[in-house]
Amino acid sequence: MRAPALALVLLAPGLAMAQQRPQPRQDDLGAQVERNIRACMGSSQDVALAARCMDGQRAAIAPRLERAVERLLATQQDPARRAALAEVQAAWAAYRDRRCDFAGSDPERGENAPADRAACQLQFYLGRILEIERQLEPPPPPPPRQQQRRR
Repeated sequence: MRAPALALVLLAPGLAMAQQRPQPRQDDLGAQVERNIRACMGSSQDVALAARCMDGQRAAIAPRLERAVERLLATQQDPARRAALAEVQAAWAAYRDRRCDFAGSDPERGENAPADRAACQLQFYLGRILEIERQLEPPPPPPPRQQQRRR
């Protein structure tokens, strides 16, 4: 399989999942990441380059995740809830790392295994960013109440 196609095939499920809900933001993070990977890859079919491009995108969006986590932690007034949320984030990171290490260690995937790991990491980052940013959005306004007619 060609490397650019491989990178997009590996990312497609995560990008679709990360964008299930329509986002009010004008920036579409998944689309931005996909464009950047395509630009990074060019016409190359090198799987190692695909892994490096995906790792580069993960590193580029990591600060956005860190800021989202910091903002979410700041919303927790109760110190016990803040500590519990920090534990949740640490558990998420541990699961992400173990899951992606597993994805990237399949000996049958050979030279594609590092790209599998990079795609897994990038999918987790994208999904978590969008999940936390959704939590930070203000709730939607209540639906308008219909006035009942008086008789």
